[in-house]
Parts: sequence; structure tokens; C-alpha cells
Amino acid sequence: MPRTTRPARSSASRRRLLKAGAIAIAVAATLAACTSTSSTANKSGTPNGQIQYWFAPNTPDAKGVADFMKYNITPFKEQYPQVQLQAVQKNVNTINQQIQVALSASKGPDIVTASGITNQITYSKAGYLTDLSSFAAEHKWSDTLLPWAQEVSKIDGKMVTLPQGYETLLLFYNKTLFEKNGWTPPTNRQEVEDLAAKMEAKGITPFAAGNSDYPAGTEWYVSTFFNDVAGASTVHDALTGKIDFTDQRFADSINLMKNYWDKGWFGGGVKKYFSTTDPQKYTQFASGQAGMYISGSWEFVTLPEYFKQAKSEFDWAPLPSLANGVPVTYPLSIGNTLSVNKGTTNAYAAESYLDWNLKDTKTMWAQVANTGADAMPVNIKPSDIPSNVDPRIARQYTALAAASEQGAVGYTTWTSWGGSSDQYIVDNTDKVLNGSLSTSDYLKGLSAAFKADVSKGNLPTVYSTGKSLG
Repeated sequence: MPRTTRPARSSASRRRLLKAGAIAIAVAATLAACTSTSSTANKSGTPNGQIQYWFAPNTPDAKGVADFMKYNITPFKEQYPQVQLQAVQKNVNTINQQIQVALSASKGPDIVTASGITNQITYSKAGYLTDLSSFAAEHKWSDTLLPWAQEVSKIDGKMVTLPQGYETLLLFYNKTLFEKNGWTPPTNRQEVEDLAAKMEAKGITPFAAGNSDYPAGTEWYVSTFFNDVAGASTVHDALTGKIDFTDQRFADSINLMKNYWDKGWFGGGVKKYFSTTDPQKYTQFASGQAGMYISGSWEFVTLPEYFKQAKSEFDWAPLPSLANGVPVTYPLSIGNTLSVNKGTTNAYAAESYLDWNLKDTKTMWAQVANTGADAMPVNIKPSDIPSNVDPRIARQYTALAAASEQGAVGYTTWTSWGGSSDQYIVDNTDKVLNGSLSTSDYLKGLSAAFKADVSKGNLPTVYSTGKSLG
């Protein structure tokens, strides 16, 4: 259910995917790349007929495939036995391209998956996706989906996609180290800088960091500093065209980010940051050589292994505010999404799968607990979460649900920026850190790339936050 195509956020994850390879399995009798052709499919009542779903599990080994089937296919077939749901495995590294090629040829699976919103924007504007607005209204998706998730699911005012999972950026900290020294997670810039000084005095790097294995990871910090220095409302105004990305508040964000790198607070400085691998970074954090770590909620899958080896514990806190008047927010990102192929001959069964996917929260939580998959962006009460879910993960989702309702959410570059501007950030931020590109020129380039996305209509719907919520 939640996010079946998990793009590797670290190269450690990516290497595991590549090493395992793509095991060719098909629940379908054939690997036909065409849409369902069932002539008995109905348009109301109990869904029936044939539909096809191309999937790429979190890990393409036997366990990954079995987990996918257990939580994403079998429960649906038990509830809707008249639907012939065919699941066809694809390579996680090529599935997006395969789907794009198939859709452009008026073929492809009935259920269209993508690792984020950007691909679905392209598909929707090309006319490949079904408008789900009426179905969603009839089946009251708004009663389940969080407000921001409803907004980002729309393209040109039409709901065309269903987010399967969501993530946020967090401040992870070595709980064992903090308790030993009587430290608490910082909530504002002064506390960050005071704590960093205390850590340095003990020979501890304030923040574990390194992008040798996954250079694109630097964009996590761009999202962090934009939201925590400029502020989520300022980011909202830039994404909606009210201000430009050359605004001084964004310059302040990038300058503070570079300043912290220059001080050696992140990964020991620029040179070490560029050469530090994921295992080194995680080991430093778990062993207490580094005290904190800014990354995404996907780290709940990776960190326990390292902290178990180090016989220590970690915990998390919201990202601290880094400027006066800027509230604490949770930057949000979408994981996998599901849509319905406009060319399907069995839209009702495919839409019913999405409806089941959204509402079967029992299966969703079972998958979260047993595989570390993301939860869907749905309304959550603490009592909804089963006891076998890691308490740290449970606390994250209840905090995210509350923040979503309050508008205390921010934006991530890989979800709320267009493809050109996000790629610009990935390609150029390291140049700012190493001093080969000035903040001014960097932001001018970002502004130009963003305007190119605007002109092409490639921007995701900007959900409301903070002051823009009302």
C-alpha cells in the first residue's frame, strides 16, 4: 500500500537494489504491455474484470516481492475476488521510463505508478491519466486524505493521482550521547550554535553528513535551510510567483548553510563532506563521533542497524527554526503515487483499487510495522497506530498529521519544485559549498530554472502552509 516504488535516497540503498537485480515475476499469465481488455467490467456496484499493475518493490529480492504481494495485492483480491488483478514486476531503476514509453503508445498498465508527483504532471498534461475528481468526491476521499495531500494530488484543478506515502525532513540525534551530556535537541538558531560549540569542545562533529555515495543528497539541506531560514511561507510565495528566488531571505538561507559547512559543523567541512560515504556517516553518528543528523524519515529504515551495532539509541525532533519569526515546520515530500491510465477499459476496477489503497489502513499499518514503508498522508489519531509500530515512527506520523491540519508544513525541492529547478539545485549546490559559485549567481540560476518550469506548466500544485492556509 504505501509507496511501492521507493527511490533510493542513499547509495547504500541503491547498491542493494542493483546487487539484487530485477527478479522477473508476473502474477499475470503473460507480460503483455497493453491495458485491460475485459469486456465484462462494470462501471458501478461491485468491481470486476481485469486490471494490470506494474510494480517495483522496495527491494527486488524474494522477500521484497513477497512483501509487496502480501500488502498490496492479496488483501485487495480477497476483498474484490471478481477483479483479476495482474501484478507485473519491473526494475526499480527503469519502471518510470517503461511506463512513460507505454503510455505514449496508448498502452501500459491500468494502474499507473510513479516515484513522485513530477512524472504524473507530465503524464496528465499529455492526456494519459484519468480525472479522478468525481470518483474521489463520490467516495469521500477528502474525509481521509490530509488537506495538503488533497491539494498536491491535483493537476490543473483535477485530482489525477493518489499519494501512497509521504516523508519529512527531521533532526535526528544520538540520544545516548545527549543523555550522557545533559543536552536537549535545539529548537532555534542560538541553541543550534551553542550546542555545536559544546560538541566541538568535546571533539564531536555537530552534524553527521556526507554525499560521496549520493551527491543529490545535498538538496535535503537546501530544503532544510529554505524552510528554516527564509520560512515556509516565504517558500510558498516564491513557488506561487509572488516573490523571486533571488529574494534576500533565500540568500540568507544559502549563506547560513555555507557558513555552517565552512565552520566544519556538517561532516567536518566541505572536503570531508564530499568524500564521506553513507556507512561512514552512519557509523560516525551511531558511535557518537557526530551528535546530530539532518535527513528524511526514510532513515528510520537504516539507522536502527547502525545504532544496534554501536549499542546506542537515536531519536528525532523537528528541524529547529534558524531565523527570528520563522516557525517550526515539517517539510513534506510525496513518495510513490498511483493514477489510472486514461486508456484503460476498466477504469472502475482501477479506481476501486486506489480507493481500497487509501482506506485499508489496517493493511497500511501492518506494512509500516513490518517493512518500514511510509504511511499514506491520511488523518491519524494515536489510537489508530498499532503497538508494534516503532514508537518513534508512530510519534512522527501523529506529529505530521497535527502539523498538516495546522498548516505547520513546509516544502521539499524534489516534491514542490519543477523538474528543471530541482535538477538545477542538485547540479549546482555543491558548487556553492566549495566556493566555485556565489550565492547570488546560484539564486539567479535557480530563478531562471524555476521560470522555465513555470513556462512549461511543470510545477506541482502548491499546497497551503502557515499564513497562506487561511
